[in-house]
Amino acid sequence: MSRPTVGLIGAGLMGRTHARGWGTLPGVLTCVYAPDERTQQFAAEFGLHPCAEVDELLERVDIVDLCTPTPTHGDLTVRAARVGCHVICEKPLALSLTEADEMSAACQSSGVRLFVAHVLRFFPQYRAAWERVQAGDIGEPRVLRLSRVGTPPTTGSWLLDESQSGGVPLDLMIHDLDYARWVAGEVGTVYAVESRQEERVMVQATLSHRGGAISLVEGGWAAPAGVFRTALDLAGTLGVIEWSSDAPSPLRSHGPLPPPLPQEGASLPALAGDPYAAELEHAYRAIEEGRPFLVEPEDARTALALSLAVRRSLGAGQPVPVEDA
Repeated sequence: MSRPTVGLIGAGLMGRTHARGWGTLPGVLTCVYAPDERTQQFAAEFGLHPCAEVDELLERVDIVDLCTPTPTHGDLTVRAARVGCHVICEKPLALSLTEADEMSAACQSSGVRLFVAHVLRFFPQYRAAWERVQAGDIGEPRVLRLSRVGTPPTTGSWLLDESQSGGVPLDLMIHDLDYARWVAGEVGTVYAVESRQEERVMVQATLSHRGGAISLVEGGWAAPAGVFRTALDLAGTLGVIEWSSDAPSPLRSHGPLPPPLPQEGASLPALAGDPYAAELEHAYRAIEEGRPFLVEPEDARTALALSLAVRRSLGAGQPVPVEDA
């Protein structure tokens, strides 16, 4: 019996990241579509068939991997579901809870699976910290501090149009909002503040978890060119787990820094191993074998609800409840 095949839609930063990630499952990714001149070059680089239209790609594959701007997720997911394709979708799931529900409903009614790529759950440090919390190593979580700060998207990027990307809360901070809920449980209220200087934005959010924990989440497009920093600090009743991407490496070099590499969209952190590959392999095998996802659509919907709460709090200037609809 042949294995399910995958088609990639999108040839930007995340499309390229996913194309490399699929390399751990040779031969599974077979074709690509992007609505611009990059398709041919991208296909040649990764040994894929270049599709001229979305419908051509949908006819060729069993699973669609969406690495496209957020406003396109809804339509493409519904189109894929209607022809019986499973969907792997980059985060955030959508720009609104209504659209997120429509996407999930389309997949459910067609009997296909929907996986949303909240990759932070697959980063080794974050996964190991979560496992230690689950094992009771720090007792009950009480104060979580999470930080994620990178270079602003390049001038002209769609990410800078917050009507399309949702800005820092939906495109960047959503990683740590999802992680905070994963570690400390459901959130009742959110209070957020921000600072801006031209294209540089910093957002700080305080999450009040229903179980009594507090999460302090910081996210921003404010770092110098080529810089991406993340950190976690999980304090519980019995101890603390902490990690920072700035922590010294066992092997260090000294001398002039190399010039930053060309960047498309927003920067991504340097990786030890490839959590994107681990994420895609997990989703693929779960679809192939009928196993649960580590990130179910309900998790992605709740992460979106938290991000939208951050935006509402920024607008209101006061704490807001996390809305379910």
